[in-house]
Amino acid sequence: MMRPERIFAGLMLVFVMLAAAVSLINPLFEAPDEIRHYRYVRKLVTERTLPIQGQEEVRSQSHHPPLYYVLAALASVWVPSPHTSTYDHPLNLFWGYRNWEVGVDNKLQYWHGEAERFPFREGFLAAMIPRWVNVLLGALTVFLTYQIGRRVWPDVPWLALGGAAVVALNPQFIYTSAAINNDVIAAACSATVLLLCVRIVQDGAERRPLIWLGLAYGCALLAKLHLAAAGVLIALALLWEAWQRRRSFPGHLAWVRRWALGLLVVGGIALALAGWWFVRNWVLYGDPTGMRVVNELWAGRSARDNWWAIGQGLPYLWASLWGRFGYGQIPLPQGVYTAVLVLCAVSVLGYVWPGRRRLPAAIALLLIVTVALYIIVVLYYMLIQPAGAMGRFLFPALPAFALIVVGGLCGWLRTPARTAVLVLALMALLSGIALGGYLWPAVRYPARVAVASSTGDAPIARFGDVARVLAVKTGPAQVHPGEPLWVQVTWEPLQRTARPYAVYIHLIDEIGAVVTQRDTWPGLGRAPTTSWRAGRAFVDTYRLDVPESTYTPNRATVRLGLYEQEWGRLPLLVGETAFPDQGLEAGTVEIAALPGEWPNAHFANFANEIAFVGYTLEPRSLAGGETLTATLYWQVLAEPRHDYAIFAQVLDADYRVWGSHDGGGVAWTPGSVVTVTRQITLLPDTPPGSYPLQVGLFHSETGRLPVVAPDGHYLDERVLLGPIAVQGR
Repeated sequence: MMRPERIFAGLMLVFVMLAAAVSLINPLFEAPDEIRHYRYVRKLVTERTLPIQGQEEVRSQSHHPPLYYVLAALASVWVPSPHTSTYDHPLNLFWGYRNWEVGVDNKLQYWHGEAERFPFREGFLAAMIPRWVNVLLGALTVFLTYQIGRRVWPDVPWLALGGAAVVALNPQFIYTSAAINNDVIAAACSATVLLLCVRIVQDGAERRPLIWLGLAYGCALLAKLHLAAAGVLIALALLWEAWQRRRSFPGHLAWVRRWALGLLVVGGIALALAGWWFVRNWVLYGDPTGMRVVNELWAGRSARDNWWAIGQGLPYLWASLWGRFGYGQIPLPQGVYTAVLVLCAVSVLGYVWPGRRRLPAAIALLLIVTVALYIIVVLYYMLIQPAGAMGRFLFPALPAFALIVVGGLCGWLRTPARTAVLVLALMALLSGIALGGYLWPAVRYPARVAVASSTGDAPIARFGDVARVLAVKTGPAQVHPGEPLWVQVTWEPLQRTARPYAVYIHLIDEIGAVVTQRDTWPGLGRAPTTSWRAGRAFVDTYRLDVPESTYTPNRATVRLGLYEQEWGRLPLLVGETAFPDQGLEAGTVEIAALPGEWPNAHFANFANEIAFVGYTLEPRSLAGGETLTATLYWQVLAEPRHDYAIFAQVLDADYRVWGSHDGGGVAWTPGSVVTVTRQITLLPDTPPGSYPLQVGLFHSETGRLPVVAPDGHYLDERVLLGPIAVQGR
């Protein structure tokens, strides 16, 4: 079998290649807060000064210590770039659609043009270089993990290899190492501190190790604030070393003096290196950490009453430690996270059985304390910050955790070589699934599909001189409220455009009202028309969710087209005939009624007191100045706390009310179903279009009653019904 040292060299190469590849395929600024980290770098490059919290035109990560940003600035300063500290990137207006689901639908937050592809133009090379700095820092973290493992098991390099593999092939670590951020340098600094602490416990706290440890801790403080927790680890390592060597020094308390002296040396060097940062924070913010201003600017909260946030955030914390990409909108299947959790738990149990390989007590203590320290820090951050449950915040603990898991797994398998090979295989499988099966499809330009030749079948339609529609299909033929409708379109781009056109898909019912609609860039956000490749056809499958309160029974038509926000819709051309401002009819669908005792049955729970259960509207098509009759059915679930009134309002997309009938006088008897009729007269100048009717309950003193989910969490303060169609006079 090949020697583990050679396999480790190959592992390092694989990591660098994977991280470099992800840095190229993942579009710029799609990683969490990447554009804010980039602004910090550009601030240093263009203005030669550090950003100040609360004094920026555009927000950056100005609260972070500067070590990574200085390295990135030095590496990229030579690149001519127009980007400044206020640089912004054009947004994908349709980003985040059903972002909790596995898939490829609008997973990109920004739209991306040719200038961002290799070879990079318009200054984007200056953004790629900070990514490549992180690739090297990630490789350094993998190397340090292996070195810690060699210290932990001096005679078993296979286990060190296994621990390095857990870090190197962790999909989230690869992804983060391919982006602009300071989480990877935090992992590298933490691993350096841990390695030096292990060395001191094993070899003694002599002058040179103490100096190196002080420098490493100083760098850690300049890398990320929560690495200050490593001071506890340092104090513990020095305490253990002094106690173990207490018999070598005269006097009962000589070991205490040795411990205190070690702390003074390490702390003094660290403060000499990083103390200016804390002084600066004190001068600027009146707080050496700067966290008070962070909480003010980033929606911070008190930790006292937010213990619920830990229980709510733990699943996301675990998932994003292993592979939840972007801002969390590119997840893996839940089964993957569960499998990793089970494997890690079973591995750790390998230390329990008698006769299994044990870690030396001091080393075990250092590894466990490292993991515990950063878990505690992150849990506290979850209490005070809504965005605290990020797995990358645990990267400083990842090397220690990886070694603990591999050592425990060896307790089951007994053979270190077999353990390392299994870990390598499992982690390679995980990274292949995560990066190749979920990240790549979500960010890549849509795959080419075969199309008819120019002498074959004619296209269904064309939109201006921008695109042809080669095929279109809708399904299923019948849906119920609350169910999805799928529209599959085969596009053939004809040219690249200067500005992005969006796809619109409308579901229009038999009275001409828009039941629901979906707008997105082509390619489900991955192929804006600004990056189209002429002649390269692709297939989009769009999801339209029929609202749960849709009026039934109904028959609706699917229409689609292309538009630009300022220029309007592209004309539809069928053969030689042009249809300006008209969409392509893509099919019809029956919207069937849900079973229930009441017409248009729909259950909306208002604070467990009163439920909305159904409605009718008559007429559903009318003109401005005419009157709509809404019959509303309410079920009284419990004794209401107040004498609630009902609001019923016709409103547009900008929340302007065009007709309303609000009022009380309803007898809310527990256990009964109350029928309420509201006459709503539209304003005479109501523009033609589709309008939902919003209904709900309110009280003059307590305001609107919330709609709650079965588990009690807040959903809304209204129910949207209809829609109705307003015709022109």
